[in-house]
Amino acid sequence: MELDQYFAYGFRNFLILTIVIVIVYLIIFFSIKKKIETFNERYPARAVSVPFVSSAVRFAYFLIAFFIIGYQIPAFRPTLDVILDAGGIIALGTAFAARESLSNYVAGFLLAIHKPFNIGDKINIDQLNITGTVRNITFRHTEIVTESGSVVTVPNSLMNTMAIEDLSDL
Repeated sequence: MELDQYFAYGFRNFLILTIVIVIVYLIIFFSIKKKIETFNERYPARAVSVPFVSSAVRFAYFLIAFFIIGYQIPAFRPTLDVILDAGGIIALGTAFAARESLSNYVAGFLLAIHKPFNIGDKINIDQLNITGTVRNITFRHTEIVTESGSVVTVPNSLMNTMAIEDLSDL
């Protein structure tokens, strides 16, 4: 076949690999989605965001699949090597430059999974001298409405390291 010359292991093997990657993706995606939904039904107070987790899994899977499929075409290998090298250097530089923001996002992810408090809970943070009701929890920060009515935005990296007293449980 004329197309075989463009693929490392032949065109038929390339198609089989691509189909297998798509099938594995569908299996992984739907099983993770089902597990998250089951977890959310079982533990509603600790519900995990299905769109966030599925988007993260989808992005990581497609990135890996792109390189696996791309490496099957020898003409693309040098370009993919450069992309991987440059991507690693850019990721390292970006992570170093944005370490504070990244720590807020990681802490927000951990808060979303652990759920030490929920929206609407009255909390007290002694170290920051803040008592109020949680208005919003994002992956970057938590908004608290104080007893005086002002809104305090606390980065999640702080929320994850502070002792937080949940007054709603009292």
